Amino acid sequence: MSNKTTISWTNWRGKKITREINLTLDIRDFRGTPGYALLVVAANTHLSISDIERFLEAEALELPRVLRSRTWIQNRRWLFQQPGTDNYKPQSDQDGKGSKARAIMAANSALSNRDLSELLKKNGIKRSREWCRHHRGDCLAT
Repeated sequence: MSNKTTISWTNWRGKKITREINLTLDIRDFRGTPGYALLVVAANTHLSISDIERFLEAEALELPRVLRSRTWIQNRRWLFQQPGTDNYKPQSDQDGKGSKARAIMAANSALSNRDLSELLKKNGIKRSREWCRHHRGDCLAT
């Protein structure tokens, strides 16, 4: 496989234009730049978020502009996943009361998230306000 490819097109004057595109790079050439952290993430998909964060912290001792937070790394890793990677996490219903909770929420759709959480608790279903907020629309879809 070649390290370069070319693209060609004809411009508006009818002149054929050809450009060479690099397909490989050495991230060391970008050390110290704001984009360096992103290139480290791209080149190290086999490492965990913690490993990348630890490496960038060590690099930041010398190059302060490369330091990135754990959240920053986590939010950009998906850019470099292999095609076909499925990040869907199925909703768990460990206590088995999810459908009952949704039915109660559907019957009381005018209540606030806090009130829904309290109502569910009175019915023996422990769910947070945040859970109610995320799943309010579930009862409309079923």
